[in-house]
Amino acid sequence: MSRRNSSTSDLFSNPILVGSMILAIGLIGIVLSYRANKGLPFVPAYEIKVQVPDAAELIVGGSEVRIGGARVGLVTDVQAMPGRNGKPAYAELTLALEKAQEPIAADSFVKVRPRSILGAKYLDLEPGRSARGVPAGGTLPLTQGRPIVELDEAFNVFDDQTSRGLQSTIIALGDAFAGRGQDMNDGIVATRRLLPPLQRVLTTVVAPQTELGRFVRGTASAFGALAPVSPTLVRLLDSGAVTLRALDASAPALADTIKELPRTEIEATAGLVKLRPVLADAASIARAIRPGTAVLPLATVRLRDALRAGTPVLKRTPAFADRLGTTMATLGTLSRDPNAPASVKQLITTVTTLKTTLDTLLPAQVQCNLLPVGFRNAFSAVSVGDSEGPWFSQMQIVGSEQDTQHKAPSANLHVTPVPNANANECEAGNEPYAPGQAIGNPTGLQRNSTDTTAQPSGVPALAARAGLVGSAR
Repeated sequence: MSRRNSSTSDLFSNPILVGSMILAIGLIGIVLSYRANKGLPFVPAYEIKVQVPDAAELIVGGSEVRIGGARVGLVTDVQAMPGRNGKPAYAELTLALEKAQEPIAADSFVKVRPRSILGAKYLDLEPGRSARGVPAGGTLPLTQGRPIVELDEAFNVFDDQTSRGLQSTIIALGDAFAGRGQDMNDGIVATRRLLPPLQRVLTTVVAPQTELGRFVRGTASAFGALAPVSPTLVRLLDSGAVTLRALDASAPALADTIKELPRTEIEATAGLVKLRPVLADAASIARAIRPGTAVLPLATVRLRDALRAGTPVLKRTPAFADRLGTTMATLGTLSRDPNAPASVKQLITTVTTLKTTLDTLLPAQVQCNLLPVGFRNAFSAVSVGDSEGPWFSQMQIVGSEQDTQHKAPSANLHVTPVPNANANECEAGNEPYAPGQAIGNPTGLQRNSTDTTAQPSGVPALAARAGLVGSAR
């Protein structure tokens, strides 16, 4: 034992050997400290690959991988990948993660984020919830890589126009707050009183039964739906600015209008109360005339035809009115005649007596053209013939048993002593042929049409010269 202790003391008493050992231990510490940021040797790691839109100057072996801000690994390799099939180029990163993180969920997201304003970056890994993991050596696809916004790109938003707008806003805010220190102090005091009720409101808002999460998701969905029409919304806001400027210019008139609104509302309410029975009656009338609307198209067509047919008659109205004026003047003179009442009474008696005859004759004339056809036939019988004379003087019934008086009518006799002539039928000339004897009106209704007649040539001119009608055209 004493011999071993003496050899050990002899070993450490050698200054060259001790110095060499200290130097070796220092070199090993320096190497380990230098390699610490790149991972300690002989420590197992979980390696995977991830694809990102932009590597954003990540340093191989120097950029960290973090989850929730805690370091869990290093970026050990960065490879630029060319674009294919119209897709842009991207970067593929090789990560050396701690074995405790194996496996990373397949729906995890990665994003390159700035570590400081000096330009250092790190890879932020956001674990997913999928039950399927990425195996060692596997790849997290590009769809799970989120794009980043560099600080210089963010600062590029503040162009000259935006900077001038911010300067104007800051100047306006300075003018707004100038001299209002006491008001700001009062506002702070009021805010202190507001905080307890606000805390109660926020407690209610974040309560599970309030379902704030669903509201936020619904709002996000609404804004997502508005994203495709964002240019239209921008134009709407621009136009709204013009409208608001116009409203600002008319502020005094708007103030007067708002001041008069309560009084107007009171008057309108009173008027509507009185108008309610009228509206109820109008609704009843509308419901009552609804069945009549079905015949409006037909009535409109008939009214159009009536106006079209009445236009030529209305063109003659001025001349008729002149003659009617003369007639009325004559009737005025007649009314002043002392013998007129007796004559009018006799005329009334005559018309009353003829009423039955006229009631029978009017439909026969209107529908069957009875009188003109009868006069035409009678005139033709005595005026139409040949060189021997008119047909009427030569008529002879032959081949009939009724040439002479006989005690019984002929078996083939057809005669209608009084043909029906009214609005329903025109029997004369329209009787159907029936074999055998047919005396009297045939059964059923016959056609209610007959020949149309026209006035002989020269008659309108003669009537015009006699003053019975207007001038012949």
